[in-house]
Amino acid sequence: MSRYFFDVHEPRFSDRDDEGTECSDQQAVTDEALEALCQIAADSPAGFVGQGQGLRVTVRDDQDRTVLTASLNLTAAWHAEEEHQAA
Repeated sequence: MSRYFFDVHEPRFSDRDDEGTECSDQQAVTDEALEALCQIAADSPAGFVGQGQGLRVTVRDDQDRTVLTASLNLTAAWHAEEEHQAA
């Protein structure tokens, strides 16, 4: 197994992973990155809506090369807004 580092980038901050995670293959790396995106977004979905930037995880290998980038963009838009406003 190889060690990979999952750096998180979001509109308010970035966090560099200095510890890393052991992954058996490319699919395990991909799964880990996507799971991280979903968990972070689930903790604070409104924090990403309308920011103009998405949530991103970049993955580095043990030689500090970026090997994968995964991103998530959340959007919400009201339609026919006048029909949904409280009276």
